[in-house]
Amino acid sequence: VVGIDPGIEQIARARAKAARHHLPIAFQIGVIEQLAFPDQTFDVVLSTLMMHHVPARLKPQGLAEIARVLKPGGRLVIADFKHKQERAGRAARFHAGGSGLHELATLVSDAGFGQVETEEMPAPRFSAFPGAGFVRAYKRSDAGAITASEG
Repeated sequence: VVGIDPGIEQIARARAKAARHHLPIAFQIGVIEQLAFPDQTFDVVLSTLMMHHVPARLKPQGLAEIARVLKPGGRLVIADFKHKQERAGRAARFHAGGSGLHELATLVSDAGFGQVETEEMPAPRFSAFPGAGFVRAYKRSDAGAITASEG
C-alpha cells in the first residue's frame, strides 16, 4: 500500500498515524498528473476527497496517469463530493478543480476506463462528509474490452 500527497505536512501526519496503528503503508510526496511508479504497478487506486482539489485542466492527465499505473482489469475508486463545491476567498483555491460525481464519471470514461458507476454515499456511512459519493471503474484490458475476470 502506497499513499501520495503533494504536501510534506500531510505526508508527515499520514506516516505518524500509520505508525501509531502499525500499518505497513509507504508514503511519498507526489502529484496525480505525474505519478512516480512504473506502468501496471497497482491492482487498485483509491482517491479520497482529492479530485476536487485538482484543477480541471489537470484531471484528464491525472486520470491517464492512474490508468498507466493500474494493471489491466485494475479498479479505480474515487470518493469525492457529489456536487461541485462553490467556495469563496482562500478556500476557493483548494476547490479549484471542483466537479460533481457525474462530471468525474465522464472524465473517467473519457480516460478509457470501463464499467463506470457512480453512487451517492448514504449519510450514516460517511457522516463526516454527507455530500460525498463514489465513482467506480475498471481499467480496460489492452484489447479495450473488460473481460469476465476483470469485472
